[in-house]
Amino acid sequence: MKTLGPDEIAPLLDGHVDLRRRKDSLQPLRLPVAEIGFYDAFNRWVASCATACRIRLRTTSTSLRLSGAQRLLDQSVGGERRGAYDLFVDGQFYDRAWAQGGATIDLANGAFVGEEAFNLTFDGLPEGEKTLELWLPQAATVSVTSLDLDDGAQAEPVADGRPRVLFHGSSITHCLEAEGASAGWPAVAASLAGVDHQNLGWAGSCLLSGQAARIIRDARADAIVLKLGINVHAEGQLKERPFLDSAHAMISIIREKHPATPILIVSPIYSPGREDDSPGGGPSLVRMRQLLQDVVAARVAAGDQHIGYLDGLSLFGAADAHLLPDDLHPNTEGYRLMGERFHALALSGPQALVKPPAAT
Repeated sequence: MKTLGPDEIAPLLDGHVDLRRRKDSLQPLRLPVAEIGFYDAFNRWVASCATACRIRLRTTSTSLRLSGAQRLLDQSVGGERRGAYDLFVDGQFYDRAWAQGGATIDLANGAFVGEEAFNLTFDGLPEGEKTLELWLPQAATVSVTSLDLDDGAQAEPVADGRPRVLFHGSSITHCLEAEGASAGWPAVAASLAGVDHQNLGWAGSCLLSGQAARIIRDARADAIVLKLGINVHAEGQLKERPFLDSAHAMISIIREKHPATPILIVSPIYSPGREDDSPGGGPSLVRMRQLLQDVVAARVAAGDQHIGYLDGLSLFGAADAHLLPDDLHPNTEGYRLMGERFHALALSGPQALVKPPAAT
């Protein structure tokens, strides 16, 4: 068995913003390590989840064994299981598996149940040289200690040269509820389009914040999708005036380094009981959709020809409400549907945000 340590695994990782290095482990994060203290505890945790973080390597190994520490938010909804690792071989889905071991989070008291140490094994992989891509679970934080391959097998980094679409949003972009690590709607849409993607969905923490805007501003992206609104609806966290100001400020910060990158603003999907509700005097979801459309119209009028608006109801509307087990978050089928619709509306045809590389 050939064992790779954290320093050898680091160049194989993708989809993260930063890497937290401890003595014997490596943790992909979706926020900057140096700025962890700038975020509240919940935002820190969701941004530390390994959503769309992948280990990608070129190898001849017929087995793969990952070891490390895992903390899983294991909230099963509708009987679907959480915490899956998805393995792709040469770009095709190969298998889905769950770690042996790892701690789960008890939300009732904030405690961790079980030992954090875990291992995960895939055996019987195809012979010969191939590209393996292992997706880490989107509902867990994962610190990697080692990656084991067959004796004598190489482990070469494989750059993903496809155009990258960066997504930012709430839990409905984070897709904690999807059964598979690659089953969130951004992943489904990107896969259908043949493009790369990065998921900066932060469950409960998409607050139209300058912190998030700075991360997106500094990221590599060929297109940017901002799905905004639902997290500031609860308790009326932003009244109409600061909502408009925050949306414009977020876009302006991103534009500092992405002056011509296509940006698509996506408004909230359908949410039973929240459509006309204005908690704390904040805008309802119906009103938010209009406000976001107005924001985009104002940017276009000011000369920005690379920004657009997509009504969230076109991704998930009232007719799809049966796919909301908790009346808020889609299940795996609902996320798949959203991904297919987003692909059709924004990642295909002559008006697609990005084009996949031409076949050779």
